[in-house]
Amino acid sequence: MMRRVLLVLALLVAVPAAVAPAAAQVAEDVPYWAEEVAEGELPPLAHRLPVRPLVVDDGRALGVYGGDWRMLINRAKDTRLLVVFGYARLVGYDENLELVPDILESFEVEDGRIFTLHLRPGHKWSDGAPFTTEDFRYWWEDVALNTELSPAGPPSILLVDGKLPVFEVIDATTVRYTWEGPNPDFLPAMAAAIAAVLATVLARSRARRQVAEARAQMAAE
Repeated sequence: MMRRVLLVLALLVAVPAAVAPAAAQVAEDVPYWAEEVAEGELPPLAHRLPVRPLVVDDGRALGVYGGDWRMLINRAKDTRLLVVFGYARLVGYDENLELVPDILESFEVEDGRIFTLHLRPGHKWSDGAPFTTEDFRYWWEDVALNTELSPAGPPSILLVDGKLPVFEVIDATTVRYTWEGPNPDFLPAMAAAIAAVLATVLARSRARRQVAEARAQMAAE
């Protein structure tokens, strides 16, 4: 279970691959997963990418998989700091420090208070499950608004004048957050190196959901 949880968390660091749809046919898979792919335990890379993956074309050469990385940490708990080296969020900053879609395919903002987020069709969690607006709904309704799991309520960044947004699931790849007044901190909070909103909590709620489903299955057996 721990391995699965770590893989789920890895989605938000590694999934938005810098590969164009056409290039997906020639993109090399990560050597770390070569054995699993060869044995049929993991689909090939082209089958794991979204329909329209994020394309990063900044003129720099592609990196090389592998190698050693030596770093000093004070305690095992400090491995949580590794997330800052894998910058992937629902939205992020480009080289001009402009907010752009990252894990999201696109987003629209109206009047600074209505935020419509569009996911990438075909996006998956690292265990192969679809990454859809159901994950947003689950976190919002079953975790963030659940007083037993979240006694302090949703993150404070989601409050504007003490009020939460209206949350809507438009379809399988579109969600909308609507506040009564502007929320200029919403997108920057999602783009932070250690995201306090949505990206990280979605992964955590996904892990919590897997544990709950596993316990329910064990109880049924």
